[in-house]
Amino acid sequence: MRARGEAEGASRAKSQFLASMSHELRTPLNAIIGFSEILERELFGQLGEERYRDYARLIHESGEHLLGVVNGILDMSKIEAGKFTIVREPFGVGALVESCCEIMRHTAETKGLTLTTEVAADLPELAADKRACKQMLLNVISNAVKFTETGGWVKVAASVENGNVVFAVSDNGIGIAEKDLPRLGNPFVQAASSYDRSYEGAGLGLSVVRGLAQLHGGSLELDSTLGQGTTVRIVLPLDAGEDPAASGARAAAA
Repeated sequence: MRARGEAEGASRAKSQFLASMSHELRTPLNAIIGFSEILERELFGQLGEERYRDYARLIHESGEHLLGVVNGILDMSKIEAGKFTIVREPFGVGALVESCCEIMRHTAETKGLTLTTEVAADLPELAADKRACKQMLLNVISNAVKFTETGGWVKVAASVENGNVVFAVSDNGIGIAEKDLPRLGNPFVQAASSYDRSYEGAGLGLSVVRGLAQLHGGSLELDSTLGQGTTVRIVLPLDAGEDPAASGARAAAA
């Protein structure tokens, strides 16, 4: 019992540290991103050497990448600490899919990928946290685009199955080895395949998606074959019932 209490205390301390560290890092990162964008766009005059513009662009891109990692750490620490608040509202599933695909379309086309959607007709509205759902879907689509080679395809589908709304993102990318599948979705875990050594990432994306899906009473499902492609399914219940996060908070207070 004492060991369990110490372990829970250590876990809370870790989550609080990560949240604090993430907040501390975001402030200077936002400044780096903002000032590098000013330099890149030459808002206060020409930089002169072409190399300076390239350096400003690289600083901006690196800052954006680091901010994404920091935001992932912050989200994960909030989820683990039970402090990520889910705000449910009804919204159109098809419109959310189209919005996320529009955001990712330029990146996909620049890489030479085909990005398509397949949304079932007459989908009911989903009562969920729209911002969290958008974050989940963008994370998964971004992963699919990142791990699919030039000339490949990514398909984003939405349907209703057994009282659940299912977002399915499929690709014909590098795939994941069967032995790695059970570990993915845990924080800071990436597939160990030699295929992915040229791809950046801290392994936070899917863990955040899994955490947000579970807060909705849903789940994350992975199906993949190495060298052939991957399908990621986000399963969210249509009939949400009691908010799992609220139920957990009450249990902890009891």
